[in-house]
Amino acid sequence: MQLKQFLKSRTFYKHLGLSILIAGALIWITLQSLSFYTNHGEKIKVPNLYSLSLEEGTDLIKETKLRYTIYDSVYNSSLPADCILEQSPKANALVKRNRNLFLTINSQKPEQVRFPNLVDNSFRQAYEILITNGFKIGTLDYVDYDYYNLVLYPKFKGDSIKQGDLIDKGSSIDLVLGKGKNVKVRTPELIGKYYADAQERIILSSLNIGRVSFDNTVSNLSDSLNAQVYQQSHAFDENSKIAPGSRINIWLTTDSIKIMDAKAYFKSQLLK
Repeated sequence: MQLKQFLKSRTFYKHLGLSILIAGALIWITLQSLSFYTNHGEKIKVPNLYSLSLEEGTDLIKETKLRYTIYDSVYNSSLPADCILEQSPKANALVKRNRNLFLTINSQKPEQVRFPNLVDNSFRQAYEILITNGFKIGTLDYVDYDYYNLVLYPKFKGDSIKQGDLIDKGSSIDLVLGKGKNVKVRTPELIGKYYADAQERIILSSLNIGRVSFDNTVSNLSDSLNAQVYQQSHAFDENSKIAPGSRINIWLTTDSIKIMDAKAYFKSQLLK
């Protein structure tokens, strides 16, 4: 009887309400604590760190409440030492606060590698060997020699080099090649090609890259990598050929309308 009276009393309801209030407060505090420690629901956009100096990049990382680890370093001669070349996760990815970013930075000095043998290889073989060993193709110099596209000797900064010489990785290597007898080559089709693709097509056609011109839509390195060819010297023609080693000039833009117009004009010329 006393229990029934207590359950109906104001004291019971008072204690019950207080217990519910305390329980609710404890649950709220627990949830807030979990949210604080796990950053529940909070997402941060990863900044674009490409080409920033390591100092600039780390300042930006700290501002956005993220962390970083230098994962690797490689050498890129076109960018300053200690600048950021790659990042993971990529720019604009959504991550939690304090997420660790892995950075690849540009080393101060290039790695040196022993130069491979190129003499008496065909140009195509030499091209593959150079690319595989981390070199770039410089100028193709054709001289009088009966065998077309046979490598007579390679050069670096104007001097001939031989197998075993220590050369900076990433260097441009010039090749002296036989021009054969009355050999002519077809100019490659470059309209609409990206800069890197156009360069490769020119070189693999046994030709040299001439003047490279960017229009006013290209203002930085990123733009230049995304630019496409809208004009070329020695326009592509299946019936027209030029001497190996000739230079091809290219004009590039990021203007999609200009590129579409150039492609349309190119197709109309082929139909004539």
